[in-house]
Amino acid sequence: MTVLPSRIPPALGVILPSSNRVVERVTRAMLDARPGWDACFARVPYAGHPADGYDLEPFRQAAALLAQARPDIILWNATRGALLGFEPDRQLCTLVERETGIACITTALATVELLRRRSLRRIGLLSQGDHAEATHLKLVFAREGIEIAGGQCLDITDNFQAADVSAEDIARRCSAIAGQSGLDAVLIWSTNLNGHGIADQLSESLGLPVLDSTTLGTRHALACIERAGAPVV
Repeated sequence: MTVLPSRIPPALGVILPSSNRVVERVTRAMLDARPGWDACFARVPYAGHPADGYDLEPFRQAAALLAQARPDIILWNATRGALLGFEPDRQLCTLVERETGIACITTALATVELLRRRSLRRIGLLSQGDHAEATHLKLVFAREGIEIAGGQCLDITDNFQAADVSAEDIARRCSAIAGQSGLDAVLIWSTNLNGHGIADQLSESLGLPVLDSTTLGTRHALACIERAGAPVV
């Protein structure tokens, strides 16, 4: 009997912050709709990065290890890139692609692309940090042509604690934000917030898109794999 070689299923490689408790769970839930697809994960330190960019060595190591599993794409599923002004994320993607030969995207860049493509220009933002951080996010998004026209901040300084915010609290805050006039969408802006399971339901009940950042990054990565012609297993 001839034994045919097994077909390796499509795979998403994910780099996530060390203190994150949400990304892996959401990724696996989203892969339920694609039986046979894989996800491979690597973590980098949440703290210790320079104020204007990333400590790139942990990313090099994480990407190199993921590359050994030959994923179809590598996703940095974190929102830090927006605070940095997006350019460090672009540089990170270039680095990972050059050193691994694998396409790389980030949640922050994927979000900007989606908002532009769908002409969602006035956004209400639920952000993890304090008022100063929210003000800075407003400035950097504005440079990308996106207006943060309202929102709330959670005043969380320990990233781990973001995962402890209940879905009910997130839903209540998103509903309050959506009540502000003239918004095109509400954006849950932290990949350690539990927004994935409620975003679609809130979108329907509130009458405008509620976008979860963890979901956005993962969905964009999976779409990139599909557009590249990943085999069906």
